[in-house]
Amino acid sequence: MEKQTKHEQEYLHLPKRSFKYILSTLVLILITIFSIKILISSWNFLELGDLSQKIFYSYQLMILPLLVFIYVLISLTVCSFVNIFKKLKSYKEEGLIGGLIEGLIVGLFLGLIGGLIVGLFLGLIGGLVFGLVMGLISEFN
Repeated sequence: MEKQTKHEQEYLHLPKRSFKYILSTLVLILITIFSIKILISSWNFLELGDLSQKIFYSYQLMILPLLVFIYVLISLTVCSFVNIFKKLKSYKEEGLIGGLIEGLIVGLFLGLIGGLIVGLFLGLIGGLVFGLVMGLISEFN
């Protein structure tokens, strides 16, 4: 028994329960690939342009739910792949699942707050400058 334990410590073994995790990982990879293809075709269908352009369209907001869905799919794929080799901790404990959930929540909140603050300042400054220019033009007419 000690020899088997030493062997198991030296070499990586897949547990017998891992077949369903291998299958679920492959299925999740296929779903993720098709979702990314749908995202790209939706982006092209809406004619949103190149990703390097800094132009914002309101149609880009239609892509956001699909991006979150793809993030969740990729997270599930990673969890399923890691679960092939090692049993994962629950989401209440510190581990991969908890880190992915916290990363999603923090990223969404920071992006939302950052976008609102930047949008508010740019809109406020733009509105004040526009109002100042129009007020000056109407004053001197």
